[in-house]
Amino acid sequence: MKILITGDSHTGALSQGLAQVRDGLPGGIDIVVKPLGGGHILPTPFFRDAGTYAQIVDPDYRRNFHRMPPHAINADMIALSAPLWPMRVMHQMVWPRHSIDAAIPGGQPISRAVFRRLVMEDQGQVLALCALLQRVGMPVLAVSPPVMFRDHATLRQMAPEHVRAMFDGYRAIMLEELAARHIPVLDVPPDCVDADGFMRPEYRHENPEDEHHANAAFGALMIRQLAALAPSLLARAH
Repeated sequence: MKILITGDSHTGALSQGLAQVRDGLPGGIDIVVKPLGGGHILPTPFFRDAGTYAQIVDPDYRRNFHRMPPHAINADMIALSAPLWPMRVMHQMVWPRHSIDAAIPGGQPISRAVFRRLVMEDQGQVLALCALLQRVGMPVLAVSPPVMFRDHATLRQMAPEHVRAMFDGYRAIMLEELAARHIPVLDVPPDCVDADGFMRPEYRHENPEDEHHANAAFGALMIRQLAALAPSLLARAH
């Protein structure tokens, strides 16, 4: 079984993790990590529906792929690191001091219905790509990035409970949407998260200025989990 992992910048940790554990993967499991590109492009029309494939039209993404599924990688499943990263919407919310439901000093609350609309606009192109891949018979899996680290900048701009309401709410909406589309999720292992729901610091990126990417240790855990669960995930994705 060959699995292509692609998507946003969180594929970096997965690629580093794969390099560490490749020799220990179960027999018959081949995993390839190749990024699509920066996550800031994902909400834009980065592909065109060409009938039997997605033609990648964004020039940055075309440096890595011209089409999806790609000809060069004969994958049995595509694992996307894209549907579960809330930070684009978080930035729209935190810096203008918006919050969900509850008013905060100097800010403005928005309803959960409006928040859901923001999430769906943010992920509309990704979900459309998933639907196209499913239509052409390519099983799709969603790979989760890390959850929040305790030192993330947004937690210094607003009360943590409001920030976490956005982050966790975004993930809950997308997990629901993925389940409705029969897209299985490779989620963050429970041991990576502390009692308060934050990522454990040992999985933080080595760069002290990088507040949201994980490291190779996290990537290795996710790759091992993917390899172990691959047959059952593929069955669920069909």
